[in-house]
Amino acid sequence: MAVKTKSVAESHADHRHWHSDVTCWQDDIQNWQAEHVTAIEELQAALKRITEHGKSLEAHAQSVAELEAGLSQHEKSLAESLKGGTESAVDETLDKQHLKQAELHQRQQDAHERIKKHHHTVMAQVAILKAALEKAV
Repeated sequence: MAVKTKSVAESHADHRHWHSDVTCWQDDIQNWQAEHVTAIEELQAALKRITEHGKSLEAHAQSVAELEAGLSQHEKSLAESLKGGTESAVDETLDKQHLKQAELHQRQQDAHERIKKHHHTVMAQVAILKAALEKAV
């Protein structure tokens, strides 16, 4: 393939165009570097929030375990009541405990659904970010 010879004026025009491109590229790089610094700061803040989310998950697990223990204790109390021959009616104390267990269960269920929704949303966004970062440039 033969290379076409350019005039000096055409060569100078090419150089002006190329210098213009380089200037634009340098501006882009400066902007990208500033965005990169901001992204690092935002990711560090996000990592802190994800770590806090992990602590919230641990607290939620502990709360569920405590709820289960209370449920088991209440069930034992009901079984003892049955042994005492009060099969048809629950005494006032057990009835109050049962209402309290029902309230605790509902609050735990509501909390669990909020945490689940939040967790799935966060994990999906992390997966999207990870996939984007793993793509070749």
